[in-house]
Amino acid sequence: MSDEIEKKPRSLVPLWAMVAVFAAPVAAAWFFYLNPEYLPSGRTNKGELIDPVVALPADLALSTPDGADFPRDLLAGKWTLVYLTGGTCDDACRNRLDAMRRIRLALGEGQRSVERLLVVIDTTATELARRLGTAFVGMRVALGGVRLPELLGEGTTAFDRLYILDPMGNLMMRYAADAPARDTLEDMERLLKASKSWIEGAQYGHK
Repeated sequence: MSDEIEKKPRSLVPLWAMVAVFAAPVAAAWFFYLNPEYLPSGRTNKGELIDPVVALPADLALSTPDGADFPRDLLAGKWTLVYLTGGTCDDACRNRLDAMRRIRLALGEGQRSVERLLVVIDTTATELARRLGTAFVGMRVALGGVRLPELLGEGTTAFDRLYILDPMGNLMMRYAADAPARDTLEDMERLLKASKSWIEGAQYGHK
């Protein structure tokens, strides 16, 4: 008999287990969001679901106001409130950016799972991007993404609207320019609650 030990193919089970751990909370949030009757305080969504969702392409050019590549890993695993502007920001725009800040704060402990992102489509508006980044501390600012309006199927009507980006990098919900901040807050509360419910259930199942 040969002394050589036959190598067995490596199992992919651990890899798929890791994928499930990270993806399941998002999948659960989607399930509960679309089936609110399974939550104790189920309500219908306030925003408009984007169907199908729009994944941010890996090759979507985004940069910081300083010209560096925008670090997308800052958004990985987070729910992100996204605001698109074409290169200007009037009073209505600033009010919405402030509303994003207040929505996140109102989520209490849940705010740790939420980011804010301003996308300035006009790549020449670097000074505007810097000013807004300074005025709204903690908000991420990216320039570029010129393909986003087309991907969203909205053209210039995509500007000055609030979107929700899920932890997997998909734009999954949008709000009208005049939608009250309360609508977004209620939707975010539901999404975070659904994610938390799954995580707590998974932990209970392993006790």
